[in-house]
Amino acid sequence: MKRSYVFVLLVLFFTCGCNIVPKSVQYQKEEEKVIGSVDTINPLVEEIQVALDNLGYETDATDGRMGQKTREAIKEFQESMGIKSTGYVNQKTWRQIEDIRRASEEKETKEFAGKIKVRSAYSEIPGAVASSDTGKPTEKEIQKALKGAGFDPGAVDGKMGPRTQQAIKEFQRTKGLKIDGKVGPKTWAELKKYLK
Repeated sequence: MKRSYVFVLLVLFFTCGCNIVPKSVQYQKEEEKVIGSVDTINPLVEEIQVALDNLGYETDATDGRMGQKTREAIKEFQESMGIKSTGYVNQKTWRQIEDIRRASEEKETKEFAGKIKVRSAYSEIPGAVASSDTGKPTEKEIQKALKGAGFDPGAVDGKMGPRTQQAIKEFQRTKGLKIDGKVGPKTWAELKKYLK
């Protein structure tokens, strides 16, 4: 009698579609579809950390590791944006972060372009110095500044090789900037301080 009772319960459990999956597992699977695995260092997690730090949410580090502080920062960001606050990056959260990051970059680019125009106007005055004819840094200037900052770009030859790219990324990582290996307005603003 007891066996038949257990058997009936098991049959009911499996036939009724009792698929009990914790919400956190569902959130984790959705996050993995959006940004990939967070079990190891993930460059997209690093981008999220930088973006959240720039917005004033403390992630503790921009190291590409999904730690507790990063989860808390994501949760706070989601709350502020009116998104379901899970601490996991779903499609909606990722889109919001990307939109804010893009808007911030566009604003910085416009500000940088305005500074270049002003700088170019003054570069014709004797004694005024612009980085180049366009006001943008030359490859040699970038390499010299990297050396001055203590990063090894290889030979100062004006060529953006893999070694220079890696040095830029390392510099960006230490300064909490977006790690893309490109010297945009934000990176150059930090890097030019080391130009000797």
